[in-house]
Amino acid sequence: RPKMPYATTPDNVQLYFEEAGSGTPILFIHEFAADYASWEPQMRYFSRSHRCITYSARGYIPSHVPEADAYSYKHFRDDAIAMLDHLEIPAAHLVGLSMGAYSALHVGIQAPKRALSLTLAGVGSGFEKDRLQGFRDQAMAHAEEFEKGDPDVVAKVSGMAPGRISFLIKDPRGFKEFYD
Repeated sequence: RPKMPYATTPDNVQLYFEEAGSGTPILFIHEFAADYASWEPQMRYFSRSHRCITYSARGYIPSHVPEADAYSYKHFRDDAIAMLDHLEIPAAHLVGLSMGAYSALHVGIQAPKRALSLTLAGVGSGFEKDRLQGFRDQAMAHAEEFEKGDPDVVAKVSGMAPGRISFLIKDPRGFKEFYD
């Protein structure tokens, strides 16, 4: 069985990664609700002409899952830089979605020489503190319905959760595609 490729972060978290192709590097950084595999279509296409790398962020299998205090946007930013360091890449095009976009943005701000370009979609910084309890309440309602096993109810609760309402406001057509 082949050994799985991991990069080690400065705080000793092992990050699983995959790479394909050669040429100018592109580092793909996933969103909160996904993992490295979500970039597979882009990896297939861009690896024809670029060195493409994708990885699972800390806490996303098969990367290691550290203790709760080892999660922050600083950690996620530093993880992207650690990935570049591990692969001996001085600079790459950084492509991120949602959480990954926020991480890539902070690489661009804190270490601009590491970013050849930034392609960012759905950049956000999470919830305002006054909305956090509402998010938690919705998540608990979702968990309770999920445990009951009614997929129609779970889909409805998920689709109208606080994180999705901002999606509805920003992109009604995209929301309709997601929700329907």
